[in-house]
Amino acid sequence: MPNVNAMPSKENVRAQQAPCNQQLNIYITAEERERIEQVAREEMRTVSATIRMLSLRGLSQYKADTLIAD
Repeated sequence: MPNVNAMPSKENVRAQQAPCNQQLNIYITAEERERIEQVAREEMRTVSATIRMLSLRGLSQYKADTLIAD
C-alpha cells in the first residue's frame, strides 16, 4: 500500500505542471552558460528546465520591482 503522507517525487510534481510547447532561442555568453549549467547540476534539473525556472523567478521579481517603482 502506498504511503499517502509521503512527499511527491520530482517526477510527479513535474507531470502536474502546465505543458511547455513554445520554443525560445537566446544567445548567452560561455560564462553565463556555465553558471546556468552549475545551477542545473545543483538542482538536478535539465538546462532547459533551469532556464525556465530562472526566467519565471526573474519575471516575478521584475513585476514586484515594477510595482514598487510605480
